[in-house]
Parts: sequence; structure tokens; C-alpha cells
Amino acid sequence: MTMIRDLTLNDFGCLKEVFYNSFSEDEAPLTYDVITKIICTKAQPPSLCLGYEEGDKLVGAVAFSPIYFEDNPQMSAYILAPLAVHIVHQKKGIATKLIDKSKEKLSDLGVDVLLVYGDPNYYGRYGFNVELAKQFIPPYPLEYEFGWQAMMLNSKDIKKDIYKFSCVKALSDASLW
Repeated sequence: MTMIRDLTLNDFGCLKEVFYNSFSEDEAPLTYDVITKIICTKAQPPSLCLGYEEGDKLVGAVAFSPIYFEDNPQMSAYILAPLAVHIVHQKKGIATKLIDKSKEKLSDLGVDVLLVYGDPNYYGRYGFNVELAKQFIPPYPLEYEFGWQAMMLNSKDIKKDIYKFSCVKALSDASLW
């Protein structure tokens, strides 16, 4: 049986196995640290952290945390970071199911924008767009500007304005950008 569910503090051991079997030796500790910090953070609005279980084993996870606009507090946005699927379970559509479920939940909550910093060839298939992302200025300089992407979850008119934002503490580290 498969299930997508909210992640909790009780999932840290399983999450470690997923992240250390999804990322390189250098990236695994960083990404695992980020997701555990996001789960522990009492953000307002709250972060969305979902896990994918196959049988009774956690094999995938994703975190979306809120971002905060300096000049537009009425706009609601979240950033995807991180996403992991255990290497043994990759190429089975698990990441797609996690992202789709997250988009559905966040849309139901009235979230306007989703952001991600990653491979445009990968995230583009979910609807993330490099051009739209140029309107959203992250809190730190990007090492790979081509990886910055955004998507609208609704028809809110954001014109061509530029939006600067800050993020939760777990992502407030220049080395992650």
C-alpha cells in the first residue's frame, strides 16, 4: 500500500535513510539538515512537509516552506526545498506524486506562488518557469541563476512587479543558494 502523509519528528531516522540514499555524499547532510529544521520550525503560515510511503517504509519526501515578501504581505508563496526519493525508488513517479499533492494542498490553502531552485529541465515538467521567477528576488545571490523558477497556483495578477522576500531560518543560509 502507498500513502502520502505529513512528516513528523518521528520520521527523522527514516528521512536520514532517504536523503543519504538520494543525494551525493556532500549534499546529503545539507539537505537532510534542511528538511529536519523545516519540520521542527513553527513557521506562520506553516510549512508543508510530505512523505511518500511504500508498504510501511518512507521512500520519498518533500518540504515546502513559506516565504515572506517585504512589500507585498497579501501575496502568499512557498518554496520547494528539499525533495528526495530513495535511489532504489527513483523513476517510479514518486516525486511527481509528492509535488502534485503538495500543489493541490497549497492551492487549496490559497497560496499564490511556488518557487524552486533546481534543474529547469526537471522542475519545468511540473509547471515551474524560469521567466516568471525573474520577478522574485531571493534573499541571497544565486550560484546558478538558470535554476531559479516559479509557478502561479492561481490567476492572481502579479503584473511585472519585482518581489523581494525572506524565508524560514532553515533556508536562511547563503551557502544553500
